[in-house]
Amino acid sequence: MQTIVDFIYNSCRQHADRIAMQNKTRGQWKGISYTKLWDTVEKLAAGLRGLGIKEKSHVALLGPSSPRWVVSYLSILRAGCIAVPIDKELKANELRHILDDSDAKAVFVGQSQFDLLLEIIDDLPKLKKIILLDIPLSDLINRSEIPEILEQLSNLWHQLIAELEVPEDRQKQVEDLAIQAHSLLTSPDDVEGEQKRVLNFLSQIETSRSNLLKEGRLHAYKKIFHDQPLPAAKLNPEDIAVILYTSGTTGRSKGAMLSHDNIVTNIKAACERFQLDSSIRTLSFLPINHVFEQVCGVLLPLSLGGQVSFAESIKKLGDNLTEIKPTFLLGVPAVYRLLLDRIMKNIESKPSARMLFRFPLTRKIVTAKIQQTVGKGTTFISGGAALDPAVSEGFHSLGLTLLQGYGITETSPVISAESPFKSKPGTVGEALVGVQVKINNPNEDGEGEILVKGPNVMLGYYKNDQATAEVLKDGWYHTGDLGRFDGDGMLSICGRVKNLIVTPNGKNVYPEEVENQLLNSPYIAEIMVFGHKVSPTAEEVYAVIYPNEEALFDYEKEQNRGPLTAAEVEDLIRREVLIHGKELADYKRVKKFTLREDEFPKTTTRKIKRFVVEPEISTDQ
Repeated sequence: MQTIVDFIYNSCRQHADRIAMQNKTRGQWKGISYTKLWDTVEKLAAGLRGLGIKEKSHVALLGPSSPRWVVSYLSILRAGCIAVPIDKELKANELRHILDDSDAKAVFVGQSQFDLLLEIIDDLPKLKKIILLDIPLSDLINRSEIPEILEQLSNLWHQLIAELEVPEDRQKQVEDLAIQAHSLLTSPDDVEGEQKRVLNFLSQIETSRSNLLKEGRLHAYKKIFHDQPLPAAKLNPEDIAVILYTSGTTGRSKGAMLSHDNIVTNIKAACERFQLDSSIRTLSFLPINHVFEQVCGVLLPLSLGGQVSFAESIKKLGDNLTEIKPTFLLGVPAVYRLLLDRIMKNIESKPSARMLFRFPLTRKIVTAKIQQTVGKGTTFISGGAALDPAVSEGFHSLGLTLLQGYGITETSPVISAESPFKSKPGTVGEALVGVQVKINNPNEDGEGEILVKGPNVMLGYYKNDQATAEVLKDGWYHTGDLGRFDGDGMLSICGRVKNLIVTPNGKNVYPEEVENQLLNSPYIAEIMVFGHKVSPTAEEVYAVIYPNEEALFDYEKEQNRGPLTAAEVEDLIRREVLIHGKELADYKRVKKFTLREDEFPKTTTRKIKRFVVEPEISTDQ
């Protein structure tokens, strides 16, 4: 048994001169060696202790994927603390909940997330230190040097707003005039070609920023480095390493406590399943706070001496794939469906490619070019949600390897996965070595809730014994997912227990199956299938659909006509639902649907947040 600290330290020592991580700066890929990585981890860990952050303290991470994020994560563990990675896209309420609930004493924060943190900082008395990942402290000092008289004015103004209940429009009028006056009195004459910076000294954010500096709670990443390394932390493999708050599709997030051993054993088992070694090269583009990317996309390759490259953005993913040519890439089904659709659309748009691809003897001429662009030797791994078998088969037809895995935050994360030597579209492979999986109370088709037991199962939910007791029973974790095994021991995921639809005839319908089938329509971008109650014990299959606007635009051009009316869009989608629904049994077909004008709210792994969506079902079908 090992801690994550020992696991990664041994790799750094063994692969000292190799490039561990790289990102693109000013058009150039710049890397950090394994020696430099661990040297920086040691200095930052010592810096945390210098700030008064004691062993076992909880330290949050709130920022975009980057080498600094990873160094900060490892330094938290090296200092004997517990890391709390947080989704950088969260809104104020959920961010406040996680920082408060996790008892975070310090937070590493990125520039884009800093202002949001300042909005809620007064509600977080336990948060003693803020470390800026990518903002020079000098920038903040310049911004926050508000003369004492202006600070008093700002404080008095906010008191008056509260006491006199000043309307928002009147507040804005006064503040705009005060800001303009301050700007005219304090700024030098305009320099040609430069834009004058206007400081809103009356804002609560500026006041909070100023107060944090005065109180010594605000620090810059590099400024806290200490050269004197810490003695070895008193860590055991069974100790909590991270608290990961589940983004969840059903409500407020809970903090899953994962131990060092949970994560290390899962990495080792995944390496064995996918046959990985030090030649691994990954391109990281999924949210790094999510367990899938954090463990399998970053810690796994670092433990082997591989190379982690951070994508510039989702938009530049295609370019970065061509540049890096990763050997191992993690993604979610939505990304792979989009990639496949674009490849096939590109083939169909070229008459010669379309004809060559149609015949098996000449297909390789087309697929060879695709493999050269996308990655001939790349193993693509899909996780985070169910992968449509048609997408898997589509990749296979292009000569690309796409394997599906199954895992969740509470299992650190991988439970099962296909391997390069044993795969079957529509399944998530066999359970990893050391992980036990069983189907609880299977029905006549062998389907039931998936239960998991093994060294990867979490310790429990932080400060939530009730929620822990609901899912952990006799060492078995109750996943809430429905599944079944085939004759080859391959696991298939049918859907969620809570999402299961029971029709008036007593038939079971899995929304995920219906959704995957209807997503084959080019005119359906997103869909949520759910059960609409028609009696106390029965439901009908309904759906909410977000149309594919790009496909609708192409349809309008093909028909040589102007924009479709709402009624025409609904008629078109209805035809698509009927056409693609014919592949389903009668009882699984969508009875009614309504259209959305915007995308569904989603988790970081692109799963629809069902608890947020309140369908307004159209009865005019």
